[in-house]
Amino acid sequence: MLKLSNMVQLADWEIDITAIRAQGAGGQNVNKVSSAIHLRFDINNSSLPPFYKQRLLQLTDHRITKEGVIVIKAQEFRTQEKNKAAALERLQTLIKEATSP
Repeated sequence: MLKLSNMVQLADWEIDITAIRAQGAGGQNVNKVSSAIHLRFDINNSSLPPFYKQRLLQLTDHRITKEGVIVIKAQEFRTQEKNKAAALERLQTLIKEATSP
């Protein structure tokens, strides 16, 4: 569960997280281990309050598709766990920045 505020939380089922192979230099494990994370979050089909959805859909962020899906790729760390945490943190930051006054 991703906590956005005291009243707003996202359930795990709303966030689609997939492990993928990282690109670029990485030593022995590059192209062998799926350590990068690909996160997808559908704004329109989420449990977010309407105000949150409206503010997110108004953003001109390259991570938000025309269909209203947030796509975040995290591959800066060597482990899936750290990349997953980084992707979730980016999602949380994006939503909080969009809805802050």
